[in-house]
Amino acid sequence: MMLRVSAALLLLSAAPAVQAHDLALYPIEDGERVRLDMYYGDPGKYKLIDKMKFVTLTSQDQNGQKIQFVRDVEPVANDPRKLVTGPLRLGDFSGGTYVLSAVYDNGFYVNDLENHTVATTLDWKSDVLDSGHYIKFAKALFFVDRPTAGYDRVVGHRIEFVPQADPYALKDGDRLPVKLLVDGKPMPDYKVEVGDDTAASKIPGIRTDAQGIFRVPLDHKGFYRLAADYRAKSAYPKLFEWDNYTTSLVFRR
Repeated sequence: MMLRVSAALLLLSAAPAVQAHDLALYPIEDGERVRLDMYYGDPGKYKLIDKMKFVTLTSQDQNGQKIQFVRDVEPVANDPRKLVTGPLRLGDFSGGTYVLSAVYDNGFYVNDLENHTVATTLDWKSDVLDSGHYIKFAKALFFVDRPTAGYDRVVGHRIEFVPQADPYALKDGDRLPVKLLVDGKPMPDYKVEVGDDTAASKIPGIRTDAQGIFRVPLDHKGFYRLAADYRAKSAYPKLFEWDNYTTSLVFRR
């Protein structure tokens, strides 16, 4: 079996500084099987990750057939900063390109007047500097046997990376165009991070163009990890002021 991986997950911000706590999915080839490794935070600086915070974990094949894996997430006994699945159940359509996607709810937090973080809402602690709900979105691409259509599938996350070309069809040295969507619309002039499984950012200063597209130089073998974040006004201001979203996309060549 041949496998290539594209995942993501993400680090971009409407706030002045890029934030570091995103979710990333890494499909891993294991003989004739594929498992999924999951991390929260920047490569080399991973935080504790909690299987109970996964809302969804879904695979879609080239035909759009969905399989849910959220019940298959398991902790690693000697590494609380990593979660894994067993071999993924890919269904009847085992060949071609797959899109994995996840939603991770990291909960509600406020920063009090001493800038101390408390895991609660304004309903319980109202005299604060900041308050938010933190949701992590992640996508990953991989293929079995050979790549097919489906690499550009939009899964509907509030913030989402969408490749505009097949990352497995391009040559070394090419640039992969990727579009950043926020609420389904292109996000122009926005900062994104391009790194890998060892560093969150390896190419400083990358921003989307007027169409919400940026280009990733395909300059090495291995994983590529894209990241961005976004902050939106809350629909429930009595509970928290901001929705804080992060997204990622990781691919492997």
